[in-house]
Amino acid sequence: MDQPYRGGIGSFPLLLMVVSFLQHRCREDAATNRKCSAYNLGALLLEFMELYGSDFNYITTGISIRNGGSYFPKGARDKREQFWQPSRPFSLALENPLEITADAGRNAFRIALLQKAFDVSYRVLLSCVTTPVIPAVSILETVLPPTRGMRRRADRAAADRGAGKQEAAGKRGSVPSPDGSDMEVESEEDDLTAEKLGQRRNVKPRRSVMV
Repeated sequence: MDQPYRGGIGSFPLLLMVVSFLQHRCREDAATNRKCSAYNLGALLLEFMELYGSDFNYITTGISIRNGGSYFPKGARDKREQFWQPSRPFSLALENPLEITADAGRNAFRIALLQKAFDVSYRVLLSCVTTPVIPAVSILETVLPPTRGMRRRADRAAADRGAGKQEAAGKRGSVPSPDGSDMEVESEEDDLTAEKLGQRRNVKPRRSVMV
């Protein structure tokens, strides 16, 4: 799915699809006086999967993110030459905002399989958040299983966090004692501060004199 040379979709076309989805979502929210911030990321992910998995018509419709975002008919006179593929009418038509005559989705020739993947992912995620709830350790993991590289990065991040905690403990003056427990080492500044506090306790407060 993420391999363009095999008909999948690359990061740039996927980014254009995400931007287009958010543009249309904010436009609908503005029409109903609803703030875009009212949605959480989980709800937006579900709606994204629903749009490109079942609602979007890949045969007749192209995507543009210029001027606030819009859809265009792939068969229009000014679009047909660049975005209509007679041999692949189901192709993904994505206008490149940097070069409007270029189709950023032309290489995604397995878009039918991608649409099916979006649709299945939407239904699986929906089953995890509706009643009866299907228990899962990670809801996102049901549609995006972690790879070995992802697990290695997670282990490395956990190790870095552990090292950071040990370093912070060392800066506070905590050192291991011979019996294996930690003991605090007071610095010279702490001794001076304690001595000053002791001197202040022994000084009697002066009485104020009214003149």
